[in-house]
Amino acid sequence: MMLQMLPMLAFAEDATGTGKPVAWIKDPYDPAKNQGFTSLEEAVNKAKSGATIILEEGNYTLYGVPSVGSTKGKDLTFVGKGPDKTAWNIGAKVPDPAHYGTEYNGDYSFDGAGKITFKNMTLRSGDANYLGFIRADHTVVEDCVINGKTFYWGYKSAVFTDTTFNAPSGDYAIWTYSSPTMTFDNCTFNASGKVINVYTDYGAGKQDITVYFNNCTVNSSTGFLDKQALNINDSNMGSYKYIIKIKDPTVTAVRDTTTCSQVFGFGGKKSNNSGRTEVYWNNSVEPVWKDGK
Repeated sequence: MMLQMLPMLAFAEDATGTGKPVAWIKDPYDPAKNQGFTSLEEAVNKAKSGATIILEEGNYTLYGVPSVGSTKGKDLTFVGKGPDKTAWNIGAKVPDPAHYGTEYNGDYSFDGAGKITFKNMTLRSGDANYLGFIRADHTVVEDCVINGKTFYWGYKSAVFTDTTFNAPSGDYAIWTYSSPTMTFDNCTFNASGKVINVYTDYGAGKQDITVYFNNCTVNSSTGFLDKQALNINDSNMGSYKYIIKIKDPTVTAVRDTTTCSQVFGFGGKKSNNSGRTEVYWNNSVEPVWKDGK
């Protein structure tokens, strides 16, 4: 299926040179009045805060486009034609090796944006660390596929709904890195031993970090060195903690020797379990995990 898609997507990538609109600012009252643009950048520059931009089939990115005069201060929604037809590249196609281990391989195209929403498309990242959309306030992802590993999402909140995560081989799909609140609703994670890394160095010791994991499915391997669906390291949280609220998960993953759970654990490392995590199960008032036990 992927091989069949490639010619179509490559053709659509060239659409900006054909004079045909590839991005449309949606008229909220009359689709016939949708305003078409031959490039995503032009559409975003013209869009007012609150606008919905409809994307045709093809590959898109705003990487390298300064957010000033483009996305900064705006709430924007981007809607694709389907995950098999519309794709958005997060960051550079090839991360710079000189910036490995830093945020500078991240995507600053939404720096200072308000609420950014992606619907009905594939979001493509890589397998390097510290990738993602840097310094947007809120991010929402609905009915999408996310390929690769990401760290940076909304700096106030990040919500993922009905989204499939395909992790790089042997690596995490996502870190709970920049968002004080992360919500996963009805999501599917396909991974090989690592799924979600509940850890940050950027936000550690600054605030509580809350993760909602609702009705999600995890398909991961169960080898000796593999991890739980939510692999936690709370050792650097200072006077703050992780608050994890889990509801009706379906998980295939290795069982943690400390928590006896496939859903959450500490990767078999005692040092990762410093008592700064609370876990609540199926709307329970009392935590099922607190003070390291």
